[in-house]
Amino acid sequence: MRPVKLTMSAFGSYAGVEEIDFTKVRQGLFLITGDTGAGKTTIFDAVTYALYDKTSGGRRDGNMMRSQYAPEDVDTYVEYTFSYKEKEYTVRRNPEYLRIGKRRSSDGSPRYVKETAKVSLLMPDGKEYQGKKKDINQKIEEIMGLDVNQFTQIAMIAQGDFLKLLHAESRERKRIFSRIFQTKLYWQVQEGLKEQAKQLYISLEDNTKDCRREMERVEPLPDSEEKAMWDRLLALEMPAGTDVLLTLKEICRQGKTLEMAARQQEAEIQRKVDELNILIRNQEEVNHLFILKAQTEDKLAELEVQKIDMEELRRQVEEGARAEKVSIEEEQYKRTSAELDNLKQTVAETKGWLVGQKEKTVAEKAEVKQKEEELLQKEPVLQQQIVTLKGILPKYARIRRLENSYNEQMKKMELILEECRRASVDYEEKYQRFFEEQAGILAEKLKQGEPCPVCGSTVHPQKAEVLDGAPGQKEVEQAKVKRDKKEKERSDIQEQFQECKSNLQSEKGSLKEAIGEIWNDLDASEVWMEEEQVKGKLQKLELELRQKKEDFQKREKHLQRLVGEFKHKSGLLESQEKQLQELNIKQEEQEKDFQAGLKEQKFSTYASYVRAKEWINGRGERKRRLSEYDARCLEVKTRHEMLCQQSAGKEPAELTEEKEKLEALTASQKNQREKWISLYSKNQRNEEARMKLKKYFGDKESLTAEYEMVNNLSCTANGNLSGSVKLDFETYVQRKYFKQIIQAANRRLSKMTSNEFILQCREIKDLSSQGQAGLDLDVYHLVNDSVRDVKTLSGGESFMASLSMALGLADIVQNTAGAISLETMFVDEGFGSLDDVARDRAIQILQKLAGEKGLVGIISHVNELKSQIEWQLVVKKTERGSHAHWVLE
Repeated sequence: MRPVKLTMSAFGSYAGVEEIDFTKVRQGLFLITGDTGAGKTTIFDAVTYALYDKTSGGRRDGNMMRSQYAPEDVDTYVEYTFSYKEKEYTVRRNPEYLRIGKRRSSDGSPRYVKETAKVSLLMPDGKEYQGKKKDINQKIEEIMGLDVNQFTQIAMIAQGDFLKLLHAESRERKRIFSRIFQTKLYWQVQEGLKEQAKQLYISLEDNTKDCRREMERVEPLPDSEEKAMWDRLLALEMPAGTDVLLTLKEICRQGKTLEMAARQQEAEIQRKVDELNILIRNQEEVNHLFILKAQTEDKLAELEVQKIDMEELRRQVEEGARAEKVSIEEEQYKRTSAELDNLKQTVAETKGWLVGQKEKTVAEKAEVKQKEEELLQKEPVLQQQIVTLKGILPKYARIRRLENSYNEQMKKMELILEECRRASVDYEEKYQRFFEEQAGILAEKLKQGEPCPVCGSTVHPQKAEVLDGAPGQKEVEQAKVKRDKKEKERSDIQEQFQECKSNLQSEKGSLKEAIGEIWNDLDASEVWMEEEQVKGKLQKLELELRQKKEDFQKREKHLQRLVGEFKHKSGLLESQEKQLQELNIKQEEQEKDFQAGLKEQKFSTYASYVRAKEWINGRGERKRRLSEYDARCLEVKTRHEMLCQQSAGKEPAELTEEKEKLEALTASQKNQREKWISLYSKNQRNEEARMKLKKYFGDKESLTAEYEMVNNLSCTANGNLSGSVKLDFETYVQRKYFKQIIQAANRRLSKMTSNEFILQCREIKDLSSQGQAGLDLDVYHLVNDSVRDVKTLSGGESFMASLSMALGLADIVQNTAGAISLETMFVDEGFGSLDDVARDRAIQILQKLAGEKGLVGIISHVNELKSQIEWQLVVKKTERGSHAHWVLE
């Protein structure tokens, strides 16, 4: 990666748009210098932010980089163009921040809007890479071949990061290397083995608990040799599986034998119980037959006692049936007689109503005639007034439209008059200034030796001068054209205004004339009426006309109803008189039918018929009682005959002794069943425990072998072997990288220190067995063959050692990251702690590195470096933000 151009807008200490062209430095070492806080490190931050959405030190994100000096309307973004493998890419990125919107709030205050974070990538073919922010970030990382952590370790060595790797504890170096060299895979192997060993240990513990639980469930036979053996096995912490299973097998065999014997004894008792039950049940059925026979004979005696009452009830039912047939004829005769009486009364009432109704109808006809004459006289007058008022109302709408148009024309008139005035003043001022500057304009064309067109002199000692800002002839002519144009617009608008005013006055005059025709009684000052008054008058007239019509129609409908009712009642009276004649005939016929019915049902007198009518009510209940009695007699007689046949040749018997014997056998059977069930349940539990223990002991052997193997691997991989160094698998792999870094660092450190000392990784035999170790760093002095801790180095020595480590780390990371092309490296500060000799050596190393890499930039404010490095990017700090420029000597 080689920088081509960096553009920063409102970013960090740079208020405006700052552009840095790196093509001015082709090859070698260059210095970025300037005052403290001017914005030297911000250049590194901008490059890292553009590529990875992170700053070089990782302490600030893009949202914090909005410049405090930037105007509100300047956008914040970074645009970085770089070449990689001879292909040029451009990435532009802006953070999320607040800016002033183009529109203000309703109260005039500024309205802030949020600018969302965006990124775009321009590919070498000039096309923009398509995708979301995440996709573009991934594409940039794919192009670079490095992630942000690797990039800041080998290409952007940020300020303060020199000593991190040098003074870090073994634990901290492990964390750094895990991120840089992606050794988390080895840590995952360690953790996987540890978790696997833990799960196997838990499984072994669970297996032991399962075995103990199943052994405690076993119930051997009391006072048996197996019981004593089983108690001894339970007393052991974990007995041998073979002993447990053999003993349990014998316990199950003995239990099964006892269970079968108990089952056979219970079956024998059951057989005896069944036989006795059959004997008792058969004799109880015979005894029950004799009991039922005696109960049936008692019921026959009860029915015989009820026989006299039932015969009387039968007579009542028969007489009631004959009377009910005659009563139908009687009811019809009485109903017709009552209907005849009612109809006679109704005919009399109808005749009286017709007399009164005729008088009401005559009076109502006179009233309707009067209402009709009044309506015919008033309606034409009201209709004419309503039509006239409806014709007036649309005039108000036309007047409102004309008034609105008049007001609009008035505003336009005022506006164009003001514009005409300003255009005229502008023209007069420019014309006056132009006229006053004519001498200066003529003097501009005068040359020595040429005659003046005004005085003719060829000598011009004091020429008139044209004042700054004086208008030219073209500008004056443009002002005149603008003035004339505004005058033309004013004339047109004034004509439209006068026309609108005339139309409004004409329409108002027409309305006054129309109002005057309606209200002739008003004087000239009161001719004008408001629209609401006209509407009110119109509504009042319409209501008056509608009420008169409704009143007439109501009276007319009432008269029609009276006439209709009179006609209806007249027709009804004729029908009623005809029906009265028919009912008289019908009454005489029904009376004859009733008398014939009495004779037919054999009632000698009317009194005997009246007595028989008493049995009509309740006749259904009497018939039901008779039916139930007859059915009961038949049922009891039939059952008595059947029971006599079934009990023939049999005798009842006493069963007390047999029942006592059955009760004793049932109790014995219950005890024997409980004994069998107890043995069965115990044997089922023992057999189930035997099957489970067989499986558990089989699992324990394989689990134990697997746990011993995995636990040994876990202790080895995690560095937990007793008495050995705490060196885990990931640290062991990282030591290989660490030694490569130290070897690469020593190639430069030996030159910086004139072979005074080098760095070395502490040997395993010298590592502590307490805590994590394996990545400890020592200093080996070549002169006196001594070793000391790296933290004892002085400030200058620490800088040289840490710079060497950073450069060595960059070499190794670059090699392990794949075929990447790293042509540029930036180093931030640290040279102030070196003496002149050490600084010269460090610069020589970096210059050599620049020859290898292509371009190396150093951030520093040390003055001595300015004389040693020719190419410099100088950053200046001002009150309005920082600026950068190249100094190329």
